[in-house]
Amino acid sequence: MFTGIIQDLGKIKTKDEGLYQISTNLDLSNCKEGSSISCNGVCLTAKNITQKDNKLFSFEVNIGEETLKRTNLSNSILKNEKINLEKSLKIGDEISGHFVYGHVDTTTTVIEILELENSWEYHFEKKFNKNNKFIVEKGSISINGISLTVAKVENNSFMISIIDHTFHNTNLKFLNKSDQVNIEFDYLARFIFNNE
Repeated sequence: MFTGIIQDLGKIKTKDEGLYQISTNLDLSNCKEGSSISCNGVCLTAKNITQKDNKLFSFEVNIGEETLKRTNLSNSILKNEKINLEKSLKIGDEISGHFVYGHVDTTTTVIEILELENSWEYHFEKKFNKNNKFIVEKGSISINGISLTVAKVENNSFMISIIDHTFHNTNLKFLNKSDQVNIEFDYLARFIFNNE
């Protein structure tokens, strides 16, 4: 489980069929073989964790066909894009975001990015059919593993307002119109709707 507070960025590349290597400046010294790491919002199992030059860490992950099909990781690999990273939550850690499980529901498309004076507005396509009910104003959502709050909902889109810290410390700053992002709906909202 994660909180959606991104700890660093990483680069992902193909190492072998189904095996990928991720390099990062994130300190992984307290991670062990089999630790879960959120990679652009996808919970992956780290193995062969190594450190180079006392700073740069790398680890390997296996990614199945189903995960590549349902997420934007295949695009990130092909385009050599930076991905968001977060180590798994430990008991006693501060929960600054919301509970993020690393189980990506779907992807969606960036339809507009507006730079304002003190923030950025990111507009995304709302194409989730029965899951549209999870997109509500002031509700939580995970986008590329980032814990965010829905600011505005329209018929076919929704908007997230991004502050300076989030913009500069995540891969949102690299997004362009028409890019794909990973979406995980708020798990607490699921339980509320399922109990109605």
